[in-house]
Amino acid sequence: MAGVSELESALQMEPAAFRALYSAEKPKPEDENLVFFCQMGKRGFQATQLARGLGYTGARNYAGAYRERLEKES
Repeated sequence: MAGVSELESALQMEPAAFRALYSAEKPKPEDENLVFFCQMGKRGFQATQLARGLGYTGARNYAGAYRERLEKES
């Protein structure tokens, strides 16, 4: 997925259109763990809030962000 700006329209697509565009199953609003993250944390938080606003109650933000994950692997 390209980014937060694309997320709203992606989560509102019909499942078949989502699959055709992203080659993946569209998450369901009731899915328990729809995890968002980014390099620093801000966009991941924004994506989580947007998804929750669209009814994706299991949307979560990986607060440590990508940078933290890389540091832990070093």
